[in-house]
Amino acid sequence: MTTTQFQETGYRLFPQFLSPAETERLSAMVRDRQEKLQAVAAKAKMNLAYHVVNGHELRQSFPDFFELAAGRLLEIATEQAGLPLELMRDPKRAVRIQHYRRKSEGFLWHLDGGEYGALLTLDNTNHGVTEVLSPRLSRWLKPAPYLLFPFQGVLARMRTVKIAAGAGDLLILHGGKVIHRGLIQQDEGERTLLAVSYDRVGKKTSRVWEWIARRLNY
Repeated sequence: MTTTQFQETGYRLFPQFLSPAETERLSAMVRDRQEKLQAVAAKAKMNLAYHVVNGHELRQSFPDFFELAAGRLLEIATEQAGLPLELMRDPKRAVRIQHYRRKSEGFLWHLDGGEYGALLTLDNTNHGVTEVLSPRLSRWLKPAPYLLFPFQGVLARMRTVKIAAGAGDLLILHGGKVIHRGLIQQDEGERTLLAVSYDRVGKKTSRVWEWIARRLNY
C-alpha cells in the first residue's frame, strides 16, 4: 500500500513488524510489571474501562518502549504521512501501554488527539480489533462520536473495516482523521498494545480537544 493509498483508507497494517522473539521480550516486560498498569474506570458512558501505563511512567519503567516509539515507529509513521512528524507534546498521552482484559473494556468511537497513531500489538488472545470508518464517512460524521455517546450503536451500523492485528503487527492510523474504536470480542485472554500519538512538527493544538481527551482517557 502506497502513501496515497494510506491517505485514502486512513490506515496501514504491517504484519510481523516485530520478530516473535522481540515481541515476546516486550510482552514479558509488561507481564513482569503488572503493578504499573493503572485501571481507568468507565465514566457515565463517555468511555470504556481499560488499563494503562501513561507516558510519564513509561519513560521511567519501560525505556525500551519509549525508544521504539521515538525511533522506528516514528520513522514508519512519518513515511506513511508523507510529512515530518514528532511525538505529541503532551508527554502523558504521547506514548502509552494499553491493556484490555474483558469484552466490557476498550475504546468507544473517537478521533485521536494526535493526528497520526501507531498501535503495536504485543498480545491479542481475546480477539480484539480496531474498527475504522472511512475518511469520507469520518469527515461527515466528525462530531458524532462526541454528540452520540449514548447511541454508539448508530456508528456500528455504518460500513466499517475491522482490523485484527496479531502479536508483533503494527497498525499506522490517521487517527485524527478517521473515526475508530477498540473492540474486545472475548472475555478470555488479553490484548496489550504500545500506543503512540504523533503530530505534524510545529502543529498548534486545540485546547478544547485537549481538554476533552484528558477527561475521557484518565
